[in-house]
Amino acid sequence: MEEIIAALFDTSALQVFTHFDGPVYLVAILIVFVLAKLLYDVFTPYKLSEQLTTVDNKAAAVSFAGYMFAIGIVVYGVFTSEPEAGFVATRQELFLDLLSVLVWSAIGIVLLNIARLVNDKILLRQFNTVKELIEDRNIGTGAVELGNYVGSALIIRAALFGEDASFIAGVVSTLIYFVIGQLGFIVFSWIYQWISRYDLHAEIEKDNISAGVAFGASMIAIAILLSGFIMRYDSLLGFLAWFVASLFFLMVSRYIVDKLLLPGALLDEEISRDQNWGAALIEGGVAIILAMLLVPVFLG
Repeated sequence: MEEIIAALFDTSALQVFTHFDGPVYLVAILIVFVLAKLLYDVFTPYKLSEQLTTVDNKAAAVSFAGYMFAIGIVVYGVFTSEPEAGFVATRQELFLDLLSVLVWSAIGIVLLNIARLVNDKILLRQFNTVKELIEDRNIGTGAVELGNYVGSALIIRAALFGEDASFIAGVVSTLIYFVIGQLGFIVFSWIYQWISRYDLHAEIEKDNISAGVAFGASMIAIAILLSGFIMRYDSLLGFLAWFVASLFFLMVSRYIVDKLLLPGALLDEEISRDQNWGAALIEGGVAIILAMLLVPVFLG
């Protein structure tokens, strides 16, 4: 009992507040977020501040929230990419660590904006996503962009894990995995459309929030599965085999929701006919949780 009380009132943990590194890293993180917002305005043909405050555009807000969350995932990946990342002993080490954080975060920000272009030009190619976001304020489109941002960030974070000794090699490795991940999203979108009993693009274009939420959440789920493999293995053949297995897992997840969690109603009809975004949240939530559990179960 005395040991428990002593541990509860142990003051050694308070030493973390005596490091001068913490405030410096906090400033660096804030700089990254400001840079991310500036580049977002560069890559998008509309004024974000106007859409969020003057127009109160919820669709743009959903998309941008996904973007900022994705930036946080990338920055977290930079901090955790090496076992000894964090507080450093000397000012020189601190400077080099901060430089690494800023450079890799900038690379991640650029890749996330490229991911948005892939989303708009390929995944949602059948309509103008900017029009849907800005003129129609289509929250379903915003939800898909959120899923793409977060999923891409998970892939980037996985590529940063165990970063190569050479900066050039690390950049090349990150770019390769990023491209592979985007190709995986494209193939997944085809499979998702194939197993769905409704036209995904048509439903999203009709401002069907549930269709966008279900697909966006499913993209996060497939990204969790793919990033889990990338963090553990380098084999391209192994990745392809795991990708096929991941598609099977997510189809099983969808079947579980359809037949066991929502008995008496077809999931596709709930999403397309009734526009039931509650059912969409259940589909996406189960897929994400299942993906999180399958990674340690199968990959260790």
